Amino acid sequence: MDLGIKGKWALVCAASKGLGRGCAMALAGEGVNVVVTARGAEALNATAAELRTRHPGVEVRMVIGDITTDAGRAAALAAAPQIDILINNAGGPPPGDFRDWEREAWIAALDANMLTPIALMKATVDAMAARGYGRVVNITSGAVKAPIEVLGLSNGARSGLTGFVAGLARQSKLASQN
Repeated sequence: MDLGIKGKWALVCAASKGLGRGCAMALAGEGVNVVVTARGAEALNATAAELRTRHPGVEVRMVIGDITTDAGRAAALAAAPQIDILINNAGGPPPGDFRDWEREAWIAALDANMLTPIALMKATVDAMAARGYGRVVNITSGAVKAPIEVLGLSNGARSGLTGFVAGLARQSKLASQN
C-alpha cells in the first residue's frame, strides 16, 4: 500500500531502540527520509546503519543528543530541510511511590514526556500547516486511559501531554473553520 509519504522528512525521537526504532524502520520502509535521535551513540549508530542497509533509497541522518535540552532539539530540528512527520517518543520515568519523589523527579518526567514534545510541536506545526501537510505522533502509554498505580510520574506527564494535544487539535479545528 502506498501511504503517499515517500520523500517526506520525519524526525523520530528516542529512535535507537524499541518503539522509536520501529517507527524509524517503518517510515524508511515507506520511503521517508529520517532524522533519528537518541542519547546513546552506540545503539543509535547501529540503528542508523541498519536503516541505511535496509533502505538505501532514503536519507538517514543521525543526531546524538538529549532531545530534552534546547541544544538537543535545535540539533535534531536542524538536521532536516523540513519536518513533515514528527514522532515524539521518550522512555518512561521510573516507577515508585509518589511519597518518594521530590520536585526534581517530577520536573524530569514532565520535561521528557510532556514539555519536550510540546516544544517540538511548537517548532514544527506552523511550517507543516503552511506546506499543507504534517503529522505528529506522540507515543505515550495506555496508562493515560487506565493509570498504573506505580507509574505516577508517567501517568501525570503523559496524561498532561494527551490533554494538551486534545486541546490543540480542537483549536486547530476551530481555526480551520474561520
